Amino acid sequence: MDREFEFRQILRAFRAGIISKAAFEEEMARLEGNGSAKPEDGGFRAFGRTYKSERDAVISFLDKVRVGEANGGEAFAAWAAVCKTDCIHTGLHMIAEREAYHARVFEQRLLELGGEKRATVSDEGLKFKAYLGDPNVPDTEKLLTFTKKVGDAKEAVRPIHEFAELLKDDLATKEALKLFAADELSSVTWVWEVCAALNASQQAAAPAPEPAEKAAT
Repeated sequence: MDREFEFRQILRAFRAGIISKAAFEEEMARLEGNGSAKPEDGGFRAFGRTYKSERDAVISFLDKVRVGEANGGEAFAAWAAVCKTDCIHTGLHMIAEREAYHARVFEQRLLELGGEKRATVSDEGLKFKAYLGDPNVPDTEKLLTFTKKVGDAKEAVRPIHEFAELLKDDLATKEALKLFAADELSSVTWVWEVCAALNASQQAAAPAPEPAEKAAT
């Protein structure tokens, strides 16, 4: 695998929350020290790691993502419960439902493959859920924070597409990942759009600053 491509894949996986900060740092150190894994090393390569098999990679992915999606569902539900902006209230509920059903479907698929539920929500994930559910933080600020955290919508879902393309045996998970990516792209794109609209409206409604000469008198 090309070293530059592998670097981008690891970075995207980290930004998307698929791998932890510790795993990201470990893989970056490996790349800097030893270069990318060679084809003859064997195993199944994904997200900067080598798994024993495609199945092991899928189980690891499903376990981590089901936890992240469940936490995401709770986070958006908490935000919707304290949302003070009428035009985004229902949209937040829809995203919460999407995240929650992703978690249920991925958990079911994990168990179908004989996997175990081992992953837990990261401290960062719990803090972000608490932040979104904070009634004292304006909705416009939450939108800005979310878009900054997630980044470009298409780049955010790219690791999902790349992983799906790697799957040759587990076609059921492969197709589910395509639908998952489409949902995530839709959700993130919507957040970006309402963030731009609401923050632009807020800036337009703000009083213009007084001229320097007048302010000095």
